[in-house]
Amino acid sequence: MTGTVRHGGAAARLPDWRADARRARLRARLVPYVLVAPAVVVLAVTVGYPILFNLFASLHRWNLIESDLPEAFVGFGTMAKVLADPHVWNAIRVTMTITVVAVAVEFLIGLALALTVHEGIVGGRLFRTLLVAPIMATPLVIALVFRLMFHSEFGIVNHALGTLGFGPVLWLARPLPAFVAILTTEIWHNTAFVFLVLIGALQMLPKEPYEAALVEGATWVQRLRYITLPMLRPAILVALLFRVVFAIRLFDEVYVLTRGGPAGATETISILLFKSAFEVFDVAHAAALSLLLLVLTSGLALVLVRTLYRRAAA
Repeated sequence: MTGTVRHGGAAARLPDWRADARRARLRARLVPYVLVAPAVVVLAVTVGYPILFNLFASLHRWNLIESDLPEAFVGFGTMAKVLADPHVWNAIRVTMTITVVAVAVEFLIGLALALTVHEGIVGGRLFRTLLVAPIMATPLVIALVFRLMFHSEFGIVNHALGTLGFGPVLWLARPLPAFVAILTTEIWHNTAFVFLVLIGALQMLPKEPYEAALVEGATWVQRLRYITLPMLRPAILVALLFRVVFAIRLFDEVYVLTRGGPAGATETISILLFKSAFEVFDVAHAAALSLLLLVLTSGLALVLVRTLYRRAAA
C-alpha cells in the first residue's frame, strides 16, 4: 500500500511504513512459535499419544490372554477397581514413602557435599570426581552390586556387622531391612545428581552479596540462610523436580533387589504395573495404574513448585 503526498504541485508516491511495520511485528511474533513447533510435534507424538492410548485402554476391558484387541467399554470401572484394591494403596504408600524419604535425604546430603566442596578442601577436584561417579552407572548395575553387598551370608554389609559383634541380618527377606536396603541403594545412586546440580549453581553465584555480608559481620549460618539458599532456589527446584519424577517411578532397583517383596513391603506402583502388564497381561489394569502414577507425579511436582515459590514470594 502506498500514499500520495503533494509538494510543490507534484505528486510523490511514498511507501506505507505502517503496513511494513505491522508485517514485521507479525513475523516477529510468529518466529518463536515456528521454532518451537517441531518440539511440540515431537512431544505430542512421544508423550501425548501414549497418554491418550493409556486412557483409551483403561476405559475398556482388555486382557491379552483373552483377546488381542480391546473388548467391552467399561468406562471408569477399571479405575474404580484399581482405587478399591488394597494392594494398590499399599503400593502408593510404599512409593510415596520411598520418594519423600529418599529425595529429602539426597537433597540434604547433596547440599552438604556441595557446600563443602565449594568452600574449598584439599583434593577437591578428586573428591568431586568420586562424588559424581555413582551417577555414571546404570540402575541395573547398581542394584546388582548392592544385592551382593546385602547378601545374608556372603555380603560385605553383614561381614562388617559381624566384626562389630552383631548377628547377620536377612536384608532382602524381611520387610523393614528390605525397605532400608532399597532406600540405601536409591540414595547412594542418586545423591550425585543433586550434588552436581547444586555445585554448578554455587559456582555461578555472585560474590558481591557475600562480601557485603562479611562487612556487616554475618555468620556462616546467616549467609547460608539469607543469601545462599534464596539464590539457590531455582537450582534446588530443578534438582528436586527431577529426583521426584524419577523416584516416584522407581523400578530397576526394586525389581533386582526384592521384586516387591517380602509381603509387598517394597512393592512400588511401577512394580505393580509391571506385574499387571507382563505377568497377568491385564492391559486395562496396567493402563489405569500408569494414569494413576502420572497423576501422583504431577500432583507432587505441583506441590513442590508451589511450596518453593510461595516461600520465595514471602
